[in-house]
Amino acid sequence: MATEHVHVEEHNHPGPRQYVIIGAILAVITLIEFGVFYLSIDPALMTWIILVLSSSKFLLVVGYFMHLKFDDVRFSGLFFAPFLIMVSIAVVLMALFFNLTR
Repeated sequence: MATEHVHVEEHNHPGPRQYVIIGAILAVITLIEFGVFYLSIDPALMTWIILVLSSSKFLLVVGYFMHLKFDDVRFSGLFFAPFLIMVSIAVVLMALFFNLTR
């Protein structure tokens, strides 16, 4: 009788402690985003700060809570390529809207 060898791939998925830490990081980033609105800074700079902070939150959520960090690289492309396209379109539309309403 032949024995079958099943190859099981071990992934280092985060444990509950790491999820709590990541959740705390997300909460801090969100508080920073709220704080940016109360600063007296240029709206264009505020937009870029919020965009960078939101992108970092997206990467954390997709990477850890959706376990994308531990999956095949091709799955990352399915999330990050449309994300980059969406951000590019949003930046162009904001720039266009800002110039049209001046």
